[in-house]
Amino acid sequence: MPLQTIMHRSQLPRSGLALGGIGTGGFEIRQDGGFANWSLFNNAPLFAGPPFPHPPKSMLFFKLWVRFENEHPRLVLLQIEDSHGAASLENHEYHYIFPWLSAVDVIRTSASFPFADLDFEQDGLPLRVTLRAWSPFIPGNVKDSALPLACFDFEVRSTSSRPADVQVLAVLRNSVAYDQPERTYANRRVRDGVFSGVVVSAGGTRPAACTTGELCLAVADPAATAYLGWEHPHPYYERCLREYPLPEYDDTEGRNSPDPATGARRADPRCFVTLGVPGRLSARGDSLRTGFALGWYFPNNYARGDDEIGAGYLEDAGFPGRDEAARPRGDDEGAAPGRARPLEGHLYSEFFDSAEAVARYGLREHARLHAESEAFHRAFFDSSLPAFVLDQVNSQLNTLRTSTWLTKTRMFGVLEGLSPVKSFAGIATTDVAMYGQIAVSLLFPALDRMTVDLWTKFQNPDGSVIHSVVCDSTTASPREANGHRLDMPGQYVFMALRAALWSGDRAYLEKIWPAVKRALAYVLRERDANGDRLPDMEGIMCSYDNFPMYGVAPYVVSQWLAAVSLALVAARRLGDESWSNEYLPHLEQGRATLERTTWNGRYFQLCSEPRATDPAGHLGCLADQIIGDGLGRQLGLPPVVDPSKAETALRTVLELNYKPDQGLRNCQWPGDAFLHEVAADCWVDQANTCWTGVELNFAAQLYYAGLTAEAETIVRNVDERHRRWGIYWDHQEFGGHYFRPLSALAIPNAFLGLSYDGESLRLAPPRPLPNGRWCVLLPGAYGTLFRTPEGVRLRLLSGADSLRSLRSVVLHLPGSARLEGFPGKWVAAPAGDCDGARFLRQE
Repeated sequence: MPLQTIMHRSQLPRSGLALGGIGTGGFEIRQDGGFANWSLFNNAPLFAGPPFPHPPKSMLFFKLWVRFENEHPRLVLLQIEDSHGAASLENHEYHYIFPWLSAVDVIRTSASFPFADLDFEQDGLPLRVTLRAWSPFIPGNVKDSALPLACFDFEVRSTSSRPADVQVLAVLRNSVAYDQPERTYANRRVRDGVFSGVVVSAGGTRPAACTTGELCLAVADPAATAYLGWEHPHPYYERCLREYPLPEYDDTEGRNSPDPATGARRADPRCFVTLGVPGRLSARGDSLRTGFALGWYFPNNYARGDDEIGAGYLEDAGFPGRDEAARPRGDDEGAAPGRARPLEGHLYSEFFDSAEAVARYGLREHARLHAESEAFHRAFFDSSLPAFVLDQVNSQLNTLRTSTWLTKTRMFGVLEGLSPVKSFAGIATTDVAMYGQIAVSLLFPALDRMTVDLWTKFQNPDGSVIHSVVCDSTTASPREANGHRLDMPGQYVFMALRAALWSGDRAYLEKIWPAVKRALAYVLRERDANGDRLPDMEGIMCSYDNFPMYGVAPYVVSQWLAAVSLALVAARRLGDESWSNEYLPHLEQGRATLERTTWNGRYFQLCSEPRATDPAGHLGCLADQIIGDGLGRQLGLPPVVDPSKAETALRTVLELNYKPDQGLRNCQWPGDAFLHEVAADCWVDQANTCWTGVELNFAAQLYYAGLTAEAETIVRNVDERHRRWGIYWDHQEFGGHYFRPLSALAIPNAFLGLSYDGESLRLAPPRPLPNGRWCVLLPGAYGTLFRTPEGVRLRLLSGADSLRSLRSVVLHLPGSARLEGFPGKWVAAPAGDCDGARFLRQE
């Protein structure tokens, strides 16, 4: 009989939930129980160090030792293993040499950020083995969300009436200083009180090297034992099998061999440590619960610099179709190639001086860190929104771990794109952040301001804005600072003012206000060719960087008008009356010009000016043609365009651009039956493709417009196809783990019609709200809105200190209403023109 199997596409592990903290580096846990994409050593492609050289599953794995009464012991690998190298056996397969070692047969995984729950089964083994792998993620709490820490909480439960001895074994490879040939292995056993661990480090290292540091694997159990410094399967595996509990043994020095040429001791190719926790299961239902903490400390994180960052299309002539001579260049491009890389470090080194200190903190605070992480997760999913919407929004938070820099020099940003071998562009890419930064703004406003400070620091003297920060807090890349992209000044203004107003910090608003005015003035002075007080497109010069726009481009202009509108709010609060008087007419005139020049009765066309070489090019229907109108809803700004026209345009986008078997295409033209024609020298097709970040942002815009079913059609398509592709945690655009899809975090508030400007919070659902409950996200805070037949309650669950500047809450919902958990004393006020309830905070 032939061997017959069935494999589903989604079963091949291609992405996983990330473990580690924001900006710390980390790794992924995948559905086969293995770990992948290690980046905690300051290594490429995320950081500047040399790539991690070892098989990823050899770095960390777990085994279960088990012996039932009157039976021989056995070892179970808690993985579905690869064909070679399982359980560190690189020269022989365990099936051949260790018949008493076998892997599990089934792993059932349920992953929902920041938790991955794995349930392991082996045929004939009457034990239920479960693992929760997680790292803390607590909105508003930067320190605890940026810990270089991963937690592994195991439970082994008996389903047999026979007594059994069991032992959970964690195996860690000593990969410290893996690129330093003169290193020696140095493993240290640590035991005091309930703390029991192994510190994995190296001697003879270069103190300033990226990979110099240490790891600590630990448990809070005085009965734990450790075997240090094994490499060859003999005698380690025999002793591991025969001796219970795992023997205390240290053969680390045996892994350092004399160099034949010099006689100096050098590290062998491999060295492992094992930490085990034993337990007795006397009866059915008995269980062993134990939790491992893996902490790391690698403080030497260096700036990457211009030479190691894959530039954007407009910043790099290396893409097909780009003319080197035509590329904007900085005056000093390529200067100082030998400049020493600045040491950026990691923020975590302000709180910890060793991996052991991290592990001790993680174990000591385990209950609190888990409870606070779970509280946010529970509040987020305690919602009447469809499960697939919540799942898709939640999954994007993974990027805040896979792709972030958070340094001791106060540099924070999300990398634009990241593959297993390459990074794309730098951090804090301005045009992409206009979509994805909302996640940072809502969950970690302190980090949001760090990014704004970077943009402000690197603003050009003429007021133009940097495209991307090349992971260097000291120096702007000339190519990234060329200012060519015309959407970026408005984007910078909008995001900087959003951060400032949401902070409630007048001093911060005053600090960035001059830079905001410079950016707006630059556009009117340098980029308004016809004097209509709007930015004028003259080709390829925005986030859509492979098809040209000319004249008034709604995509660019709507963002510009939203920025001006928000700047007028800021000017009023600062009392800058002269600036308001100058720019208010620009706003009113700009709205009229946008509609007059680009509205065609069905949508706002790609741009206002046709070209002889492409007479119909200006007629494109861009998915996010009026993105600025949607983003302005977050802060309660007046509409950028007439609301009825906006709704018509959104419906037309759905009609022309949405393909059920593909998703929402970026841009289509009237008459496109299958694919819009793509130029032969096009470096990538940006029109016929679907960008997740655009789709999810568009879904939020649909929600704000009350087009709920349409929004959920878009989100469902995104969610289902990424599940089907097996890359649920790794959305692609210009590289993977792309920054733009973090735009999904705008969706929960969009459904509720929520706006917040730092002083006033307003919930105005665009459709009648049924009975139910919904998560509310505010800068550094979160809560739940309840609607019942008795009325409405808005309960703040966390982050009250982040809302110190909040003065009024308006709920456009009929019936009785009350607030719970908000800071200060609140009183009901006359509703006025509000069709619900109004509350004012008493001083």
